[in-house]
Amino acid sequence: MTIRARLTLTGAVLLVGTVTSACGGGGGAPSDASKDGFCEAANSLMSDLMPADLTTGELPSDKDMAQAVKDWGSRMAEVGTPEDISDDARKGFESVVDQAQEIDASDFSMDKLEDLEEGGADASAEEKKQAEAFGTYLTDTCGNPMDDIEMPEMPEIPDSTS
Repeated sequence: MTIRARLTLTGAVLLVGTVTSACGGGGGAPSDASKDGFCEAANSLMSDLMPADLTTGELPSDKDMAQAVKDWGSRMAEVGTPEDISDDARKGFESVVDQAQEIDASDFSMDKLEDLEEGGADASAEEKKQAEAFGTYLTDTCGNPMDDIEMPEMPEIPDSTS
């Protein structure tokens, strides 16, 4: 699995995983964050997970990823959201924060990721709508954090002749 794929899956665990655990405990987070502060906190997960040397191909362990996600969830709960977030997106944010604070290394197994990718069997249409609203708000407000990650150039693979 590539570094980019591994980091993308981390985001998927959070955003898709929120629909399986939308219980709303992140409601105490501030609702007056600056957009810059919100985006800095939101995008910090990817920078925290990036290996110091991208050329090694070394990936963070599941345990390291889980701890980074927990730390990110705590930071997001501390920073909160900007005032202009919709109610649905705010509820999605609260679910993401809850999910992040409860995540553990086993949540990064391929079986778990496949389950989460399908949205979770118990997710209601409302929960899915809220998770999608937060994901859309996050991307519209802060951009895609993967766009800022400079991946090393891969060597060209010679054409095979079969």
